[in-house]
Amino acid sequence: MKETILEMEKYAEEYNVPIIEKESIAFIMKYIKLHNVKRILEIGTAIGYSGILMASVAPDITLTTIERDEKRYLEALKNIKKCGLEKRIEVVFQDALEANLIGREYDLIFIDAAKGQYIKFFEKFSHYLSPNGTIISDNIKFHGLVGNTSEDITKNQRSIASKIEEYIEFLKNNKEYTTKLLDIGDGLSVSTRSENETR
Repeated sequence: MKETILEMEKYAEEYNVPIIEKESIAFIMKYIKLHNVKRILEIGTAIGYSGILMASVAPDITLTTIERDEKRYLEALKNIKKCGLEKRIEVVFQDALEANLIGREYDLIFIDAAKGQYIKFFEKFSHYLSPNGTIISDNIKFHGLVGNTSEDITKNQRSIASKIEEYIEFLKNNKEYTTKLLDIGDGLSVSTRSENETR
């Protein structure tokens, strides 16, 4: 598996596919182990990099991951098979906002897809979270552009950064969840149900 992970890192660099930073995935893997997470939902598969690493934490973890880009979806299937994880990782080829997961429940939901849709993703998928579950979102700093008022950034970057700023405000004002913003990798938010804070 180690070899496949290295191949994926190389592929991501070569084809400009955004994959999670090593520091961030290391934190999430540790979190999965510490909180005995067994069922994971990932929004944004890309080439399967983070999904494979999350599922590899323990042999009884199952993961559902959603990807709308066909090329990345096919690449993810290939990589998951190479790692022998196709029985534990289900890849759904669909726009996440159209996906229907009725009847399912997850201990961890990881959001790492279209930054402009984070609020919609959170609102939609929080219904599938187990009572003690956690929602983790990546790229909260967006390469240091969140909160950056510099004129050097492009209109598109400014637009995405402001969407993430809106998401951070949404998390801070969400009374149902208690969110910690972590300065790890490109920034992570960790949201747990407020009533579970004392557990």
